Amino acid sequence: MQQGSEARRPHVSVVLVEPQYEGNIGFTARAMANFGIRDLRIVNPPPIGDEAVSRAMAGREILEKATFFTGLQEAVTGFHVVAGTSSDTGGSKAHLFRRIPYTPQEFWDHFMEEGVRIALVFGREADGLRNEELNLCNAFINIPTDPGGHPVMNLSHAVAVILYEMYRHVPRAARRGTEPMNDIQFNALMERTGYLLDLVGYRGGRKENTLVMLRRIFARSMITDAEFFKIMGILRHIINRIEEGGEN
Repeated sequence: MQQGSEARRPHVSVVLVEPQYEGNIGFTARAMANFGIRDLRIVNPPPIGDEAVSRAMAGREILEKATFFTGLQEAVTGFHVVAGTSSDTGGSKAHLFRRIPYTPQEFWDHFMEEGVRIALVFGREADGLRNEELNLCNAFINIPTDPGGHPVMNLSHAVAVILYEMYRHVPRAARRGTEPMNDIQFNALMERTGYLLDLVGYRGGRKENTLVMLRRIFARSMITDAEFFKIMGILRHIINRIEEGGEN
């Protein structure tokens, strides 16, 4: 079984079709970084400058490595699922939807499968995807919004909602750094902690009572795999300093 955040996750790319505002491109890259998606494809982008870079923040590398295309067909070649997004599912474009649109949750319920190549296609801020672009899609996603309010979400917000739902569908144990500490690691942590207590003069009943208390705290804290290695590193450093006579 694969380890880390890629386990049981499809290969997902985000495709922006003729986005109007470079700020939205930067925010999209940032949202992708939040949820571990790296492949950004842009069809006929506007000039991308300092505003996009500043909005991207942790997604700057994603922005810098984005690939550009002159048409959607070229951008989605080779994908198993091309999922168009639209807020207009009952109006002028409704006849183009070959099936009932998925909500984000329903989409990932259906397509969260390892190895599937998925292109999430987002249209223009002003008028979304055009008819010929929707015809290239074989799945459709609609984010439900308040019908009494403004039904069209900001581009980068829509990207974030759909990617959040994707990440929520990744099994918790498969997310990098969030695997719970296993029994072997727990016992190693307790052994290392006990050794440190010996070094600082905790002996006999005092040591045992302290270890019982710490065992309960560690168990209740649900320490993750990543946190375990950080804590062990700190304990190792403290023990090394004490053993080397590092009281100075």
